[in-house]
Amino acid sequence: MYKKRMIITVMMAVCFITACAHKPDSEEQVDIRDAVGDSGHQESWMEEDGAGILSNDAKSASDEEPAPDSSFPEIDSAESPNNSFDREVSEILAACAGTRIEQTIEAAEGTSLLINADVNVEGITRVSQYEYVLADITEEKRADLFKAVFPETADQAEYDELNDVWTLDIDPAIRNYFLYQISYSNGGTTIPGEQIIVFENRYYDLYPFEDNRLGSVSDSRVNASLDEAESVCRRVVDSITDTEDYAVDFIHAYGNGGRRPYLKLVFKRMLDDMPVTTYNDLALLFDNNGIEKVSGSLFSVNEIGLDKKLLSPEEAVGKLQEQAAFLDFKGESHVTVTEITLEYVVVMSPDGKILVTPVWRFQLGEDEDGRNFLRQKILGIDAVTGELIWEERGHTL
Repeated sequence: MYKKRMIITVMMAVCFITACAHKPDSEEQVDIRDAVGDSGHQESWMEEDGAGILSNDAKSASDEEPAPDSSFPEIDSAESPNNSFDREVSEILAACAGTRIEQTIEAAEGTSLLINADVNVEGITRVSQYEYVLADITEEKRADLFKAVFPETADQAEYDELNDVWTLDIDPAIRNYFLYQISYSNGGTTIPGEQIIVFENRYYDLYPFEDNRLGSVSDSRVNASLDEAESVCRRVVDSITDTEDYAVDFIHAYGNGGRRPYLKLVFKRMLDDMPVTTYNDLALLFDNNGIEKVSGSLFSVNEIGLDKKLLSPEEAVGKLQEQAAFLDFKGESHVTVTEITLEYVVVMSPDGKILVTPVWRFQLGEDEDGRNFLRQKILGIDAVTGELIWEERGHTL
């Protein structure tokens, strides 16, 4: 299929900032918004004028005008905002077909962002905005989780009222047991008060750090195939989510230097055929013994709809260029974007609302393995406000 090519050779002069050694917290993100302006990311727009018609009474008052044909339907004098937004979204999605963007953007400290990417919105037919609603982890959910992971021994779990935790022994002689508790995020940017499931084997040290992660899942030493691991983990996810709209988003393989091999499978809820990246996505660790850990939060949504025009991918690239001085690539001379997608990301608005908002996401990585390896790093532009999102999700515990 013929592909449009948009080659932009604009090089941006940027101010150099001192790179931070730590991930930006919520206060730093507010500073970024202040620096680039709250509404400077999105120009106002006007609805198209409606072509109204005269009423029957008005037309009959003129001898020169014939009476209207009653067979023609009445036309609204103005298009409703919601219908207008939906039409604009449809036009943007249709225009993305075959689009490829190539551009080099100068970032902080002399680094570069190299964009050589197709725009992929396959399967997306509508885009909206939602309110993110916190969900409590009930005792029923706890029981369902135990039954899904240990269908034969779940009833042997014991409750420690003093510490408000549940335990299930695997091998008491070596203190091999599973522990279940409700936790709250204590690291990184997150949602205050959100409950997080933590159900894990306390005997094995699976060492979840970067130097233990393999560059490709094809190098995994776990005996089960990726499909087999996904099937087992999906049953657990389905047991506690009820919505039947979760899908595996990415899989990382661990086990470097002879360490215990395992897979990390991250499941995300799908809305409008797009994954929703939250602050605490459902993550499961799977090794040769089966599931060793389940963690993450549950949530529901209320649709609030769009109140602004959706940015096109080309406009998103422009917003990214405007804010490139805030990109810290931590010692890398350049990073590469090889795919641009439209996804939902949970964000905190300046007025304190928790939103599920559409984001033009710039997928980092040279190829499919690279994009998968860097999947937890979000480089994106809020498709409603134009604000930069540059952070890592999944490490808030």
